Amino acid sequence: MMEIISGIGVAILIIVISRALSGYFTTKLIAAAILVAIAFIYVGFSLKNNPVSMIILESGMALILFFVAIIGYTRNVFLIASGIIFHGVWDIFHHQGLFISTDVPEFWPPFCSIIDIIDGLYFLIIFKIERNTLVALK
Repeated sequence: MMEIISGIGVAILIIVISRALSGYFTTKLIAAAILVAIAFIYVGFSLKNNPVSMIILESGMALILFFVAIIGYTRNVFLIASGIIFHGVWDIFHHQGLFISTDVPEFWPPFCSIIDIIDGLYFLIIFKIERNTLVALK
């Protein structure tokens, strides 16, 4: 339960920091940077006490999400928000080796999935608001 509460707190902190940084960087750049950063966390976990097959799986997924961030940044911001939410699902697949048996700390998947889903939904809402504002201004 503590990882859930902590995840909610960190998700809110990320939102607050994102809002503060939005005066200096675009929201889509902040979200894309978050997606790239979270994509490679499991690569780090996979390098410790895991078979090569898990390193390849985690590296492959990280690269996919890296390209989702780039394509989302250049073509469709909703891909970035969706990628962050998808990473939350990827976290759940790691919980107690549910579908993916990469050796990760037990608390990490629920903690990270809460953060990713909350922040992904936040960016999805922000991107919709920004799109609707642009449409209204035309």
